[in-house]
Amino acid sequence: MADGLRLDTSGHTLTATIDAGEGNLFTREMMDALIEAIGDAGRTEEVRFVRLRAEGDAFCMGRAKGGATPDELRGMARRIATVNETLRATPLTVLAEVNGSAAGFGVGMIGASDIAVAAEGATFAFPEIKAGFAPAVVISWARYMLPARLLYDMVSTGDAIDAGRALEAGLLTEVVPADGLTARVEDRIARLESVDAFALREMKRFLVFTRAMDPATAAQASVDTLVFSGLRVIGKF
Repeated sequence: MADGLRLDTSGHTLTATIDAGEGNLFTREMMDALIEAIGDAGRTEEVRFVRLRAEGDAFCMGRAKGGATPDELRGMARRIATVNETLRATPLTVLAEVNGSAAGFGVGMIGASDIAVAAEGATFAFPEIKAGFAPAVVISWARYMLPARLLYDMVSTGDAIDAGRALEAGLLTEVVPADGLTARVEDRIARLESVDAFALREMKRFLVFTRAMDPATAAQASVDTLVFSGLRVIGKF
């Protein structure tokens, strides 16, 4: 647990609620707590989902300022990259409940989620360049998710896009009215709870395992997973 981040487990869901005041900026301590909580939850059979949500008007407008030496800056960059990789690589299904504006690190968490549902008024920006930073961490993942011309425009100007554009670009799963956001995320979790827990975890693991493979290699890798799953279904494993 860390100031600004509430971590609660209920049923099959670990809920991480960002409640850090104006902008919901993430501190080092919040990053470390989130990494540890997801890692611990992923090693259990009971927890199946991670739900990222926030209090206030913003989802997360980035990280708290800090770091004045090369080692401090390197440590922060590594933490950011580790949060993103933790969300992507966990066998748990990660759902982002985007209630409002997101920027920088906040958009990174959304991009690393498996499902991202946003309120209609949410906006998304990579403002690092406005502060003189080259947005390298952003580019490291966003180049594989967003259209190249949109990404270059966003990182070079720092200007925000709206939820509709983010949906069209593939950053979001869906956009809903603000007053229906919480219910929609809960509906999605309820639907996923009806899916076989083992099969859902294996699906996520396979997505992670094959993400750097070419299609032919991924197809070959799928054989063992299919056989293993099939034997389990017919009761021979």
